[in-house]
Amino acid sequence: MPFLSRIGTFSFSRESCFAASGFMFVKNILLFINFLSLLAGLILIGGGGYIQSRSSGDIVNLSGSIAAGAIVIGCMITIISFLGCFGAANEKGMLLKTYFALLILLVVLEIGIGAAAYHKQEDLGVLIEDSWRNNAYANSSITESIKTLEISFKCCGLRNITDAPVPKNCASKFEWNTSCYDAVLGSMESSLDTIGATGLAMGLIELVAIVFSAVLFNRIAKKEKQGESLMTDSWRINRSKVQYGYQNYQYL
Repeated sequence: MPFLSRIGTFSFSRESCFAASGFMFVKNILLFINFLSLLAGLILIGGGGYIQSRSSGDIVNLSGSIAAGAIVIGCMITIISFLGCFGAANEKGMLLKTYFALLILLVVLEIGIGAAAYHKQEDLGVLIEDSWRNNAYANSSITESIKTLEISFKCCGLRNITDAPVPKNCASKFEWNTSCYDAVLGSMESSLDTIGATGLAMGLIELVAIVFSAVLFNRIAKKEKQGESLMTDSWRINRSKVQYGYQNYQYL
């Protein structure tokens, strides 16, 4: 019998060890994910601020929108990631539940922004053409942006080398014989694709964080219930001991 009782004790402690190691694994993974998300949020804020400071000459006024979106999402990711880190590190179930709910809202928001960006990508060609034709000779910051684009892509004009080039003698001055529409459109679509791929990667990481946070706050709730039951059992045992001792004292 003592041997069997030892086996039972060993089995229980082994299961407890596995449960504890699983809990720590989930906790550490969630901390790591939130640390990376916190860095990503700070990078988004910094990158958005940098883009915002250089967006005055944007040919289709996309940089300002992208910068504002990056700053807003970066702030949200930073705050939510801090909640996740603090809640996981200190095993605060309520904070993890708040983190869980906010993370779901963030994923929904990112899906909405991605859908809006995809819709805008379809109209990108029209936006480029309208902005180019309306500002080619307006002596504005966009005019300088058009000139910079032509120099960068070694092209002149929009649809052809005589279609609103900046300056008007672009083809003869630089001896470039290609138009800029396809190059500019391809570059902007590539930028939007990069943003979309980054958003998709962040969304996948956030989905993993949602799952791990749900697992963690459920584990914490179970630990708290077990602790409460142990406290109750301990209180009952101590009360029984006191009553038993008092009864024995009466018999003395």
